[in-house]
Amino acid sequence: MERTIWLFAMVRFWTVMATHLSPVPCDDKSVMKLARLAVNYINEDRQEGYKFALNRVFNVHVHPQGPAGKVYYLDLDVLETKCHVLSRKSWKRCDIRPFMETQISGNCNTTILHTPDGLSYLYSYDCTLVPDPPEKLQRICPDCPLLLPVDNDRAVSSAKITLRSYNVQSTLPVQLTVAAITRASHQVSPVAASFVEYTVQECSAPPVDEALCVPADAGKGPIGFCSGAVYGAEATPTDVKVSCEIFHPQHSWNSVGSDAGTQQLEKPSPQSDVPARPPVVVLDAPVPTFHDTSPGGLLDPVQQLLPQSPNPYQSSSESSESSSSEEIAGSVRIARPPLNFHYVPSRQRREASAVTINPTFLAVFPSIPSPFRSCPGASRYTTA
Repeated sequence: MERTIWLFAMVRFWTVMATHLSPVPCDDKSVMKLARLAVNYINEDRQEGYKFALNRVFNVHVHPQGPAGKVYYLDLDVLETKCHVLSRKSWKRCDIRPFMETQISGNCNTTILHTPDGLSYLYSYDCTLVPDPPEKLQRICPDCPLLLPVDNDRAVSSAKITLRSYNVQSTLPVQLTVAAITRASHQVSPVAASFVEYTVQECSAPPVDEALCVPADAGKGPIGFCSGAVYGAEATPTDVKVSCEIFHPQHSWNSVGSDAGTQQLEKPSPQSDVPARPPVVVLDAPVPTFHDTSPGGLLDPVQQLLPQSPNPYQSSSESSESSSSEEIAGSVRIARPPLNFHYVPSRQRREASAVTINPTFLAVFPSIPSPFRSCPGASRYTTA
């Protein structure tokens, strides 16, 4: 009986809430701005894997919240890029994973609160991505490399071989060791070859043997990302290629030297090249992780105006680019809301008492088909 009452209440709640939802054209300019901002901050929030690129807006609905603003439900189609999530590059400057390397695509259900004062909050997201099936790849490209498990012996060996080659050629004042393999593949013809991608850490001291390397600042994450290829047999490779990107050069390296003599290293752009960004609401607290739709516990809105400790997201190129004139006009900003978000109007009528207004977020992401011909939107990239 209690379960029946609960189900009836949920159906009634959903029916009432759904009647307030309104579809929005997928090519609406404000929707496109919010979609790009959402991808920026999804990429910043994740700490593992590769950056996503926005391919198209699949569907969008808006739920008016009165004085609290509007809640947008954006269904976004995304593609995996070749940039690691810790890279300083914007996803717009990252190459899409090509078909012959097993393309990975999917969608992100994104919830954004846009308040009347111009703030846009990425409230939650839930992304699901899947790789192209190997049968599809082999049918179109029989000689293309197929994915390997990242803990495969061939993958581990290829990572060590390529990083050893990099350490020998590099003029960095430190030695690097493999932190985690993020992707690996292997082909048999026209020539045997293994391809591997991995993050790297700095050794605390130059090791006599690479197996004795002790990562410096253990637990603080990788400092770079490498891509390598080993051609021929692993025991006697005919050719080894490797390139690495260092995310944040250590302060101690500045007076020691650079890696200018090695072309494999891709150095981050100078800080002066990063466009200035307007002030944002920085929330110094846990944020939702990949596949997590819960907003997490964040600061009380009153504390948002107080000085906060530095946030690693604040200086990233993603955030900097999101403040450009292409993305938003005026003082529109984006941040993550606190768990118990309350919007308090800054101007109160004298006869009205101070009230707190709570925006409502649907427990289930809406999947109502859009009546607009613009949905799904046009794809930004061509896929096989």
